[in-house]
Amino acid sequence: MSERPGPPTPTATGPANAVDTAPGQGTDRPRRSLPPSAATVLALVLFLALALAAMWPGLFTGHDTIVGNAGDPSLSIWCLQWVPFALSHHLNPFVTDYLNYPSGANLMWNTSILFPALVLTPVTDLWGPIVSYNALAVLGMSLSGWCAFLAVRRFSRRWISAWVGGVLYEFSPFMVVQITGHAQLFVAVFPPLLLLFGDEILVRQRRPAALMGALLGFAAAAQLLTGSELLAISVLMAVPTLITLAVIFRARLRERLLYMLRAAGFAAATFAVLAAYPLYIQFLGPDRAHGALEGFGFVARPTSFLIPSSFELLRGPSTVFDSSVYIGIPLFILAVAVTVRMRRRAAVVASAVTLGCAMVLALGGHLIIHGPPTRIPLPWLVPARLPVLEDLLPVRLMIAGYLALAVMVAVFLDRVVVAPMRLRIAGLAAAAVALVPLIPTLPISSGQYSIPAFFTDGATQGLAPTGSVLMTPYGDTPFRDDPPEVWQAVSGMAFKTQMGLLYAPEAGGRQVGPALDPLGEELSALGNGAVATVTLSASQREVYLSDMRAHGVDAIVVGPSATEDQEVQFFTELTGQRGESTGGVVVWFDVHP
Repeated sequence: MSERPGPPTPTATGPANAVDTAPGQGTDRPRRSLPPSAATVLALVLFLALALAAMWPGLFTGHDTIVGNAGDPSLSIWCLQWVPFALSHHLNPFVTDYLNYPSGANLMWNTSILFPALVLTPVTDLWGPIVSYNALAVLGMSLSGWCAFLAVRRFSRRWISAWVGGVLYEFSPFMVVQITGHAQLFVAVFPPLLLLFGDEILVRQRRPAALMGALLGFAAAAQLLTGSELLAISVLMAVPTLITLAVIFRARLRERLLYMLRAAGFAAATFAVLAAYPLYIQFLGPDRAHGALEGFGFVARPTSFLIPSSFELLRGPSTVFDSSVYIGIPLFILAVAVTVRMRRRAAVVASAVTLGCAMVLALGGHLIIHGPPTRIPLPWLVPARLPVLEDLLPVRLMIAGYLALAVMVAVFLDRVVVAPMRLRIAGLAAAAVALVPLIPTLPISSGQYSIPAFFTDGATQGLAPTGSVLMTPYGDTPFRDDPPEVWQAVSGMAFKTQMGLLYAPEAGGRQVGPALDPLGEELSALGNGAVATVTLSASQREVYLSDMRAHGVDAIVVGPSATEDQEVQFFTELTGQRGESTGGVVVWFDVHP
């Protein structure tokens, strides 16, 4: 994206004109008060400070407290420990049988954050996976804002305007919701990087095409190993932007086509080299899930864009399902006004198109006003029928909308600060009125895990080195409150288990969580408050023992929960022996079902 098009003037570095000149280099632009490098470093420090201030109550307060809630992050915490463990033990990090034993799971079909886990290996080795997760939350949020600043700055004459745009992106309703538990989404550096590389490759073309293409390919591969959903969202939302730019700059396409093709070729080659094996594992490897992973879709209603949710400081009645799409009436009016007033600027037009497409697609396949969906079809019906895209949640596409808003707000502030005093005051007041409703409820919430000492004091070394450990709480709801995969992670991967809240293959395509065979159903019922059978029949006992043999169970650990006594009673009856109370759990160390 760039300013409004004009006749191209060849230069030593490539096609350029006044509007294509990088910020601060044109003769008609005011000199910044800070050198570009100093402004970049200062912005990074400010984004980091904001993230720390917003998350401080949940940071580094112990080995069991994390930023966000204590449910969804469990698999991310596990992955932070799994990657260094797998690499140090010469295991394939893309698949595992340490969860969902013995069949295992394909981690490329799960939110496995493999690349961040690799980067944070030193932190995990020194302080454990929970501290590493908190560090990831701080870095993910602050670096996302900083990358947005770098991208927006290409269309902004002043670093402070770009900084405001970066803050809008860093603390957008999307990011504030995702920071509560979705590491694969709150590490959202790729969308602004795609904008930055796209502007250089499509419009400015001042740096070597090979370099830009290679960097874009590396960034895409890193995003694939961080979260394939965000990669798919970024690519999908780039389509309307590319079409818009092609129309605006249609007179320049021929002269710039060669550079674009070279850069695209290097990007594809780099991505292919780095991502070929992970993609092979994902689509052709073992334990891959089939079909749509979610049997439902999170969609927005038209009012969702205008009414705040509980995540905003100015709280409203809007219900948030997975991701907030809130913009607010003042910011929406400002975006429309900027589009109309600055419609000759390509950056504004492309941003407006991106925002509009994100809002429409977030509504899902059929319009919902109140209650069930209407029969009014919407554009999301098209990508929802395509492989891979069928797994996207429509509301999450608004990440591109917030990046577009960041560009529009920065461009608006650039115009405001050079306006006459009366208009300057009015413009700054309008920006404040538009942005204040997006201020999130702070501090960001924190969650606490119940981690028995058994898993942290080395006692897990007494478990059998082969087979697996059957743990409770078992199932879905209680499993989220006290996730056994976190217990496994903090133990240093000392054992395997049939547990794990992750996607794994089954006859119907996929399952989520541990198997619900007869034993699994019994344990789930116990976890939900059912009364344990006083005396098991011979047939019941044989079925349950057969299920244990199928999962290679050599040990049982009953963790602390509201139904712990019922579970202990059940396993005592099933195994014919009493467990040993140690480290806050009850353990059957040597089970031969």
